[in-house]
Amino acid sequence: MDYDSLIIIGPTASGKTDISIRLAHKLDSQIVNADSMYIYKNFDIGTAKPTNQEMQNIKHYLIDFVDPKVYYSVANFREDAKKVLDDLQSKNIFPIVVGGTGFYIDSLLNNYSYGGNQDQKLRHELEQELTYKGKEYLFEKLEKLDPITSKKLHPNDTKRVLRAIEICLTTKSRKSDIQNDNDIILKNPLIIGLDIPRQQLYDRINLRVDNMLKNGLLDEVKSLVKLGYTPDNSNAMKGIGYKELFSYLNGDITYDEAVLKIKQHTRNYAKRQITWFKRNNNIVWLNPLSNDCINKILELLGK
Repeated sequence: MDYDSLIIIGPTASGKTDISIRLAHKLDSQIVNADSMYIYKNFDIGTAKPTNQEMQNIKHYLIDFVDPKVYYSVANFREDAKKVLDDLQSKNIFPIVVGGTGFYIDSLLNNYSYGGNQDQKLRHELEQELTYKGKEYLFEKLEKLDPITSKKLHPNDTKRVLRAIEICLTTKSRKSDIQNDNDIILKNPLIIGLDIPRQQLYDRINLRVDNMLKNGLLDEVKSLVKLGYTPDNSNAMKGIGYKELFSYLNGDITYDEAVLKIKQHTRNYAKRQITWFKRNNNIVWLNPLSNDCINKILELLGK
């Protein structure tokens, strides 16, 4: 089968960076990031963003280019990724898309329309309604505005519920009416999921958090705070590792409590990632710790 791209997905700490770079060397490929934290400037250690040394001269796109105070949506990612992928394919460069952000990956695989730019004032009002009136109230609002889309969503999926309501109110159209306007970006990808036994994955997560702290994560958070970044003005500062250490610096919790919370929140996030990706029956799951993982992927690609 002739694939137009390779997608490497999996939970945090599953080895996506290492596998993708090794494959890029063998395939003479370039890598497109699909991790929602890698996009931010100055957020390096806590995001496990690959260093220049780790990239091994492989060209990476959509990394380290967004100001942490700027709102960057899935629609923004989809638009930017499409430009990069179209350019690579026009040059006959086989792209490898790598990341663990389910919304980002899905935006490349489905013909979603995200309704254009976001209205920040409306988003704030809807978030206030979510906080004070609850998710069921918002879901009922969506049911009235767009019954078709509401049947495809769960009340707990508040991000998509909020966005669907925004689309209705800002475009005067229902999401269900416009979501087929855009073409699928990656029409025939090979999707590889990295699957590590759960306890091994948790051990890797705990070790990685320890290494992040040894490598200066606390100092990184301190420097970001000095630059004026807080969870109130930066979505990036709400990321795991940053929000807990911000709470520590703010005197809300102890350092040891912060470390435990980082590990716990990362493990919980990994579980959510696995649940999200397991919905996709087109994913081929492989153990990245297996000696023949790379060869199996190359065989699937017909290489």
